[in-house]
Amino acid sequence: MLSSFWKTTLPTNKMPGGPPTNDTTDPPAPLVSSFRVRADAGEPVAVVRVRNLQGAIPVGRDAWGRSGKLQPVLLSSEVSFAQPFSGNAASSSSASTSASASGDTDKLDAGTVHYGNLSKTLLSSLELWGQGKPSGAGPESAGVAASAIAATGFAAEVTTPRTADVFELLWVRMTGRVVDGSRIALPLDQLPFLDSAKLRSLSLTMSLPKASLLGAGVSLTTTASFRDDFSKGGGKNDDDKSSSKNPLRSYSRTLRIQGLHVPTLIGVNSNERKAKQMVVADVEIDRFDVADDIHSDLERTIVETMEASSFETLEALASQVANKILSDFRIGDDPAPMKERGWQVKVCLEKPIAVPFAECPAVEVTMRP
Repeated sequence: MLSSFWKTTLPTNKMPGGPPTNDTTDPPAPLVSSFRVRADAGEPVAVVRVRNLQGAIPVGRDAWGRSGKLQPVLLSSEVSFAQPFSGNAASSSSASTSASASGDTDKLDAGTVHYGNLSKTLLSSLELWGQGKPSGAGPESAGVAASAIAATGFAAEVTTPRTADVFELLWVRMTGRVVDGSRIALPLDQLPFLDSAKLRSLSLTMSLPKASLLGAGVSLTTTASFRDDFSKGGGKNDDDKSSSKNPLRSYSRTLRIQGLHVPTLIGVNSNERKAKQMVVADVEIDRFDVADDIHSDLERTIVETMEASSFETLEALASQVANKILSDFRIGDDPAPMKERGWQVKVCLEKPIAVPFAECPAVEVTMRP
């Protein structure tokens, strides 16, 4: 799981920024589908978003599967609050600190978040890994890479981190805890950017737009729903040692490979049997539980399956691609198929030239173990 990054990649007493606040471990939140997380969180009432913040760092693997190469990175986040922004002027002056009155007073308060500060927090966290320096960064950012190496003791891990490593650092800076919520990972002298007691859900996406040979990019998304009782003080009683302090109810983790353009023999009509046509594939792996960067291997499996196709229908081809991932794809030397990991695979296929007066017809298949 992702939280193992803090246990194995870094010494337990040398995390980015300093030592952890304590050694207490709470039960991890369950890894579920993104649909389940949205259902757990319920309908949003107050949301702040920032999309496609741009940076560049040597991260993960590039389109050819090479590590340590500088890549553009796009960061997006959605913060959903438990209480609405308006209609709470009365309650905001009372004992309730979770409610916001920003919609009534036209002033930012503790019940919302400044999207400029949200952006700065994400970008400054990205800078911890070295070579990328987004515009507007202060002069102190030049020494951030050296500080990160000194703090971790692992220069190689700082200069060529996995996508999952960078992602977890971003999540820790936002929430104070590892991705599954089981452990605090911020040093004693730092506070998380967000207050978990005020949140309904949180989503963070890290996209690598140049990490696919034939597609529009690769992305990793984590979405978490927060416990209702946590915002009311649940799990915070130090006298109750049996009470979990993990603020998460559930979380999802999703890998997406987007816009793969693959020449494919597909179609029912006689003209479609004479030559390959372009098929565009979006593949989504939900309940994704792998920390290593395997997207280039997955892309190869998807492309080879589509190139070998002679199906007449998109339905059959999409099902074949999903089944190939669940049954035949392997990670390294591990003989276990992905269906044993509980992956949920969604495949969407489009035929852009099949219908002259439509952008494209599309078929989507979701396959579970």
